[in-house]
Amino acid sequence: MSNKNVKWEWKKLKDICEKGSSSVKQGDLKGVNGNYPIYGASGFIQNVDFFQQSQEYIGIVKDGSGVGRTMLLPAKSSVIGTLQYILPKEGNSLKFINYALQNFDFSKLIQGAAIPHIYFKDYGEMDLAVPPIDEQKRIVKVLDETFEKIEKIKSNAQANLQNAKDLFQTTLFASFEKISVDDNYLLKDVAIDFSRGKSKHRPRNDKILFGGEYPFIQTGDIRNADKYVAEYTDTYNEVGLAQSKLWPEGTLCITIAANIAETAVLTIPCCFPDSIIGFVPDIRKTDVDYVYYLLQYFKGELQIMGKGAAQDNLNLGTFEKMKFPFPPLPIQKQIVAKLDSLSEKVKQLESNYKQILADCDELKKATLKKAFEGML
Repeated sequence: MSNKNVKWEWKKLKDICEKGSSSVKQGDLKGVNGNYPIYGASGFIQNVDFFQQSQEYIGIVKDGSGVGRTMLLPAKSSVIGTLQYILPKEGNSLKFINYALQNFDFSKLIQGAAIPHIYFKDYGEMDLAVPPIDEQKRIVKVLDETFEKIEKIKSNAQANLQNAKDLFQTTLFASFEKISVDDNYLLKDVAIDFSRGKSKHRPRNDKILFGGEYPFIQTGDIRNADKYVAEYTDTYNEVGLAQSKLWPEGTLCITIAANIAETAVLTIPCCFPDSIIGFVPDIRKTDVDYVYYLLQYFKGELQIMGKGAAQDNLNLGTFEKMKFPFPPLPIQKQIVAKLDSLSEKVKQLESNYKQILADCDELKKATLKKAFEGML
């Protein structure tokens, strides 16, 4: 509950704190060891044999990605030159200033097109309502307790999501480990088409091939898909199609170069390069969803097999030697049904988790706003 009898004063940020600069470059730290931590924009870098601040302080990112982000850092530590030190002036709470900076919108003060940066001479001029030190400490205590509860909510949601993912992986492995080895076949034996994409694939800006009506995907589209490929960023024209192939909806795509052993199922007809194998199932023998889960199970093994000297890769020869378990269709469908059900639950938990994170972030923003409007 706010103390309405406490008098707040409008001050500029530079009136309650001061900044310090660092000239340390991360490249200067090579081979340096010691007992004192040094930090960068992403957090702890390493221990070194020196420190620049003897007391606890705020590190604020002033250059590059994440400008304006703050972190409370310990005494006897340092930051590299992409951060600044923020130190409280007498009679002011370091944590209160940190929360004030988290409540501030730096977007209006960012300069630089290629590398964004902010300057204390600019954000030090921001006006801030400041109560006496005892009220600052009370507000900090309330915010600390509130944010601790919010972090616990996020942590519990994340743990529930991870438990669901672990259960899915356990069920996936159990589903295939118990299949009899007598049911092993080559992938080409259960397919009506099993071959590499035919595109020679020239650069994206080659107007001879691109800019038509035929969807064209690459390995990154497979890697980023959530089982199904429904979107594409490039298209082939008639010339591109003539030197490629339009694979049908329901094709299972398997990446064999760069991001190897990633899989996804087409929901639209697509062309793709020879860094992807297309698998069109013989529905009398198998189901595309079964093969998708099957290759999820064997993904680690395939990735190990594809380790190369220059670039990881697989080829059709790998699959001409490797047999996979294919039990009778009714058993395949039972496995797919169980894994589909679990997969949907995981996706729902992921959706819930993202919403919880968004809600928690909004709650933190709203709580900070109330704190600095004297309503906490």
